[in-house]
Amino acid sequence: MRVLFVEPPKSFWFVMGEYMPPPLGILQLAAYLESRDLTWDIGVLDSQAENFGWKHLENYMEQAEPDVVVLSALATCNTYTVLRTLGIAKKINPAVKTVVGGQHFTALAAESLETYDEIDFVVRGEGEITLYELVKSLEEDKVPVDVKGLSWRNNN
Repeated sequence: MRVLFVEPPKSFWFVMGEYMPPPLGILQLAAYLESRDLTWDIGVLDSQAENFGWKHLENYMEQAEPDVVVLSALATCNTYTVLRTLGIAKKINPAVKTVVGGQHFTALAAESLETYDEIDFVVRGEGEITLYELVKSLEEDKVPVDVKGLSWRNNN
């Protein structure tokens, strides 16, 4: 199972100016998954650290061929870049499973799933265990009905 965590490109973040903090949330989630299952191929792409624009991101995702793409939106202002990244992932591979989390999507899980076809799953609240159980369910080709803290469309 290939899981790719992505921090999308951002040109300027008005809250912190030119300082772009590392994506600690997705790094923590990636480390947790890696510690739980050593057979999974866990990747992290920090577009800021790599100085990647949208085309580089797309090329990277094409080469990585992930089964699952995970992004987080700390705040509503981050949702555009998250959704654009998910759109790229679905364009490359319509079967890829897309997962979002973070404060924005936790607060607006149902609305986000209703509005954005790019989103397959929303991890609500603390994501480590929920994400692990989701990926394990996907690997076993099971519907994640018993995964707590997860929202998704029933027709997915």
